[in-house]
Amino acid sequence: MRRASRPTRLLLALATAASFGCGAVEIPITLALVGDNSITLEIPAFPPPDNVFGSTLVGGVDATAIVRFKLRDLLSPRGVAAAIVVDRVRLAAEPIDLLGLDTGVVCVFDDGVDAGGGFLFLRPLRKQADVTLTLDTRIAPTAPLLQAIFPDPLPFEAAIDQTIRITLSELLGLLAGGGAGFELSQRIEATLPPEVPILGGSIVTADVTFAAAEAIPASPLLDHCADFLAGL
Repeated sequence: MRRASRPTRLLLALATAASFGCGAVEIPITLALVGDNSITLEIPAFPPPDNVFGSTLVGGVDATAIVRFKLRDLLSPRGVAAAIVVDRVRLAAEPIDLLGLDTGVVCVFDDGVDAGGGFLFLRPLRKQADVTLTLDTRIAPTAPLLQAIFPDPLPFEAAIDQTIRITLSELLGLLAGGGAGFELSQRIEATLPPEVPILGGSIVTADVTFAAAEAIPASPLLDHCADFLAGL
Protein backbone atom coordinates (compact mmCIF):
# COMPACT_ATOMS: atom_id res chain seq x y z
CA MET A 1 0.00 0.00 0.00
CA ARG A 2 1.38 3.40 -0.95
CA ARG A 3 1.86 5.81 1.96
CA ALA A 4 0.26 9.25 1.78
CA SER A 5 2.57 12.20 1.16
CA ARG A 6 3.51 14.52 4.05
CA PRO A 7 1.08 17.32 2.95
CA THR A 8 -1.73 14.76 2.57
CA ARG A 9 -1.03 13.31 6.02
CA LEU A 10 -1.14 16.79 7.56
CA LEU A 11 -4.47 17.60 5.95
CA LEU A 12 -5.91 14.23 6.96
CA ALA A 13 -4.77 14.82 10.54
CA LEU A 14 -6.32 18.28 10.51
CA ALA A 15 -9.61 16.93 9.15
CA THR A 16 -9.65 14.17 11.79
CA ALA A 17 -8.98 16.63 14.62
CA ALA A 18 -11.71 18.92 13.30
CA SER A 19 -14.24 16.10 12.99
CA PHE A 20 -13.83 15.16 16.63
CA GLY A 21 -13.50 18.77 17.80
CA CYS A 22 -10.37 17.98 19.78
CA GLY A 23 -6.78 16.93 19.44
CA ALA A 24 -3.73 18.88 18.42
CA VAL A 25 -1.89 19.06 15.10
CA GLU A 26 1.78 20.06 15.09
CA ILE A 27 2.72 21.97 11.94
CA PRO A 28 6.36 22.80 11.09
CA ILE A 29 6.77 26.37 9.84
CA THR A 30 9.84 27.95 8.31
CA LEU A 31 9.89 31.75 7.99
CA ALA A 32 12.60 32.89 5.57
CA LEU A 33 13.71 36.47 5.03
CA VAL A 34 12.65 37.76 1.60
CA GLY A 35 13.37 41.00 -0.22
CA ASP A 36 15.56 43.70 1.31
CA ASN A 37 16.16 43.27 5.05
CA SER A 38 18.38 45.47 7.18
CA ILE A 39 19.84 45.82 10.64
CA THR A 40 21.20 49.07 12.10
CA LEU A 41 23.14 49.93 15.23
CA GLU A 42 22.93 53.39 16.83
CA ILE A 43 25.75 53.88 19.34
CA PRO A 44 25.22 56.76 21.83
CA ALA A 45 28.90 56.74 22.83
CA PHE A 46 29.85 57.92 19.32
CA PRO A 47 29.19 61.50 18.15
CA PRO A 48 26.20 61.95 15.80
CA PRO A 49 25.51 61.87 12.93
CA ASP A 50 28.29 59.32 12.46
CA ASN A 51 26.98 56.94 15.11
CA VAL A 52 24.53 54.89 13.01
CA PHE A 53 25.83 51.81 11.23
CA GLY A 54 23.89 49.38 9.04
CA SER A 55 24.04 46.13 7.13
CA THR A 56 21.83 43.65 5.26
CA LEU A 57 20.30 40.53 6.81
CA VAL A 58 19.70 36.99 5.49
CA GLY A 59 18.37 33.83 7.11
CA GLY A 60 15.18 32.77 8.82
CA VAL A 61 13.37 31.06 11.66
CA ASP A 62 12.21 27.46 12.15
CA ALA A 63 9.14 27.05 14.36
CA THR A 64 6.30 24.66 15.17
CA ALA A 65 2.64 25.69 15.35
CA ILE A 66 0.48 23.59 17.66
CA VAL A 67 -3.14 23.87 16.49
CA ARG A 68 -6.25 22.62 18.27
CA PHE A 69 -8.64 22.89 15.35
CA LYS A 70 -12.42 23.11 15.60
CA LEU A 71 -14.57 23.98 12.59
CA ARG A 72 -16.60 26.52 14.57
CA ASP A 73 -13.39 28.45 15.28
CA LEU A 74 -13.25 29.46 11.61
CA LEU A 75 -16.36 31.58 12.23
CA SER A 76 -15.42 32.93 15.67
CA PRO A 77 -14.12 36.52 16.11
CA ARG A 78 -10.84 35.21 17.50
CA GLY A 79 -10.35 32.53 14.89
CA VAL A 80 -8.34 29.32 14.98
CA ALA A 81 -5.76 29.55 17.75
CA ALA A 82 -2.26 28.12 17.53
CA ALA A 83 0.64 28.17 19.96
CA ILE A 84 4.01 28.81 18.30
CA VAL A 85 7.23 27.28 19.60
CA VAL A 86 10.38 28.74 18.04
CA ASP A 87 12.81 25.92 17.35
CA ARG A 88 15.75 27.78 15.81
CA VAL A 89 16.78 31.28 14.76
CA ARG A 90 19.51 31.67 12.16
CA LEU A 91 20.21 35.16 10.82
CA ALA A 92 23.41 36.73 9.52
CA ALA A 93 24.49 40.21 8.45
CA GLU A 94 27.25 41.47 6.21
CA PRO A 95 30.29 42.87 8.09
CA ILE A 96 29.85 46.38 9.50
CA ASP A 97 32.55 49.07 9.50
CA LEU A 98 32.49 50.75 12.94
CA LEU A 99 34.65 53.78 12.17
CA GLY A 100 37.38 51.57 10.73
CA LEU A 101 36.76 48.61 13.04
CA ASP A 102 35.47 45.59 11.08
CA THR A 103 32.89 43.46 12.89
CA GLY A 104 33.25 40.47 10.60
CA VAL A 105 30.04 38.65 9.73
CA VAL A 106 27.42 39.43 12.38
CA CYS A 107 25.52 36.36 13.60
CA VAL A 108 22.05 36.47 15.19
CA PHE A 109 20.96 33.20 16.78
CA ASP A 110 18.99 31.64 19.62
CA ASP A 111 20.72 30.56 22.80
CA GLY A 112 19.83 26.90 22.32
CA VAL A 113 17.72 26.80 25.49
CA ASP A 114 14.59 28.84 24.79
CA ALA A 115 14.39 30.35 21.31
CA GLY A 116 11.05 32.04 22.01
CA GLY A 117 7.42 31.57 21.08
CA GLY A 118 4.02 33.16 20.82
CA PHE A 119 0.53 32.77 19.42
CA LEU A 120 -1.21 32.81 16.05
CA PHE A 121 -4.93 33.52 15.63
CA LEU A 122 -6.07 32.59 12.13
CA ARG A 123 -9.23 34.03 10.57
CA PRO A 124 -8.87 32.89 6.94
CA LEU A 125 -12.51 33.57 6.06
CA ARG A 126 -11.79 37.21 6.92
CA LYS A 127 -8.40 36.96 5.20
CA GLN A 128 -6.43 37.94 8.29
CA ALA A 129 -4.41 36.56 11.17
CA ASP A 130 -2.85 38.01 14.33
CA VAL A 131 0.76 37.06 15.04
CA THR A 132 2.46 37.66 18.40
CA LEU A 133 5.95 36.25 18.58
CA THR A 134 9.06 36.76 20.70
CA LEU A 135 12.48 35.65 19.48
CA ASP A 136 15.01 35.26 22.30
CA THR A 137 18.20 35.82 20.34
CA ARG A 138 21.84 36.76 20.70
CA ILE A 139 24.11 38.86 18.47
CA ALA A 140 27.81 38.10 18.00
CA PRO A 141 30.44 39.72 15.75
CA THR A 142 32.92 37.21 14.38
CA ALA A 143 36.05 39.38 13.94
CA PRO A 144 38.72 38.19 16.44
CA LEU A 145 39.33 41.69 17.87
CA LEU A 146 35.65 42.30 18.62
CA GLN A 147 35.37 38.77 19.95
CA ALA A 148 38.04 39.70 22.48
CA ILE A 149 36.07 42.84 23.46
CA PHE A 150 32.69 41.07 23.50
CA PRO A 151 33.39 37.43 24.46
CA ASP A 152 29.73 36.92 25.38
CA PRO A 153 27.04 37.28 22.68
CA LEU A 154 24.90 40.40 23.10
CA PRO A 155 21.23 39.89 24.09
CA PHE A 156 18.65 40.86 21.46
CA GLU A 157 15.00 40.08 22.21
CA ALA A 158 12.97 40.58 19.05
CA ALA A 159 9.21 41.09 19.37
CA ILE A 160 6.80 40.65 16.45
CA ASP A 161 3.19 41.82 16.76
CA GLN A 162 1.34 42.00 13.46
CA THR A 163 -2.02 41.49 11.79
CA ILE A 164 -1.31 39.92 8.42
CA ARG A 165 -3.29 38.84 5.39
CA ILE A 166 -3.98 35.13 4.98
CA THR A 167 -6.64 33.36 2.93
CA LEU A 168 -8.10 29.89 3.36
CA SER A 169 -6.02 28.58 0.44
CA GLU A 170 -2.88 30.09 2.00
CA LEU A 171 -3.74 28.46 5.32
CA LEU A 172 -4.04 25.09 3.56
CA GLY A 173 -0.70 25.78 1.89
CA LEU A 174 0.83 26.52 5.28
CA LEU A 175 -0.63 23.31 6.73
CA ALA A 176 0.81 21.40 3.77
CA GLY A 177 4.29 22.73 4.49
CA GLY A 178 4.44 25.55 1.95
CA GLY A 179 4.05 29.31 1.98
CA ALA A 180 1.50 30.34 -0.62
CA GLY A 181 2.19 34.04 -0.12
CA PHE A 182 2.06 34.07 3.69
CA GLU A 183 4.23 37.05 4.71
CA LEU A 184 4.78 39.41 7.62
CA SER A 185 6.83 42.61 7.83
CA GLN A 186 8.01 44.18 11.06
CA ARG A 187 10.39 46.78 12.45
CA ILE A 188 12.10 45.30 15.52
CA GLU A 189 13.91 47.47 18.06
CA ALA A 190 15.89 46.57 21.15
CA THR A 191 18.27 48.43 23.47
CA LEU A 192 21.49 46.79 24.61
CA PRO A 193 22.04 46.70 28.40
CA PRO A 194 23.98 49.69 29.79
CA GLU A 195 26.72 47.45 31.23
CA VAL A 196 27.85 46.31 27.77
CA PRO A 197 31.29 47.84 27.07
CA ILE A 198 31.25 50.69 24.51
CA LEU A 199 27.89 49.60 23.08
CA GLY A 200 25.85 49.97 26.28
CA GLY A 201 22.52 51.69 25.56
CA SER A 202 22.91 51.21 21.81
CA ILE A 203 19.70 50.76 19.82
CA VAL A 204 19.51 47.78 17.46
CA THR A 205 16.85 48.08 14.75
CA ALA A 206 15.92 45.41 12.23
CA ASP A 207 13.51 45.94 9.33
CA VAL A 208 12.50 42.48 8.18
CA THR A 209 10.02 40.67 5.96
CA PHE A 210 9.45 36.96 6.58
CA ALA A 211 7.63 34.58 4.24
CA ALA A 212 6.62 30.97 4.88
CA ALA A 213 8.96 28.70 2.94
CA GLU A 214 10.04 25.09 2.68
CA ALA A 215 13.52 25.91 4.02
CA ILE A 216 15.82 28.79 4.92
CA PRO A 217 17.73 29.67 1.72
CA ALA A 218 21.41 28.78 1.72
CA SER A 219 23.88 31.64 2.16
CA PRO A 220 27.68 31.89 2.62
CA LEU A 221 26.98 34.25 5.54
CA LEU A 222 24.87 31.60 7.27
CA ASP A 223 27.55 28.98 6.57
CA HIS A 224 30.11 31.29 8.17
CA CYS A 225 27.89 31.70 11.23
CA ALA A 226 27.31 27.94 11.45
CA ASP A 227 31.08 27.39 11.62
CA PHE A 228 31.40 30.21 14.16
CA LEU A 229 28.64 28.85 16.41
CA ALA A 230 30.10 25.36 16.25
CA GLY A 231 33.25 26.77 17.88
CA LEU A 232 31.48 28.54 20.76
